[in-house]
Amino acid sequence: MISYVLDACAFIAFLKDEEGHSIVDDIFKNAIDGKCKIFLHKATLLEVYYEFFRSSGKAFADKLLSSVAKQPIILINKLDNRFIQNAGFYKANHKISFADSFVLALASLKKAVIISSDHHEFDDIEKSSSLQFKWIR
Repeated sequence: MISYVLDACAFIAFLKDEEGHSIVDDIFKNAIDGKCKIFLHKATLLEVYYEFFRSSGKAFADKLLSSVAKQPIILINKLDNRFIQNAGFYKANHKISFADSFVLALASLKKAVIISSDHHEFDDIEKSSSLQFKWIR
């Protein structure tokens, strides 16, 4: 069964019906049907939360946070040494955000495909690593 890791930009596109949301929507439907798994690290969820807090206010962001449990997403809050080493490797070797190092580490450990639109962060990594990406735009 294929596994995916959601990047914040892909989840935000899905939630805001932005360009590429239909690709994420199809993956969610497949997860509901048991055809795939979707992982989201809580560090990524923090990125999504503060984006909606800034754009729509605390009440909306809190409602969104509560609704994540209803989505076909497996939330990960793991920060053991193996995870830290993986995230640290990506952060030390690539010009990426702290949260994106969590996305890469989670994908590496779960052998999952990263769902993203963040080409400026990930294009070089896609070319130089074994990580796989599914681009939504």
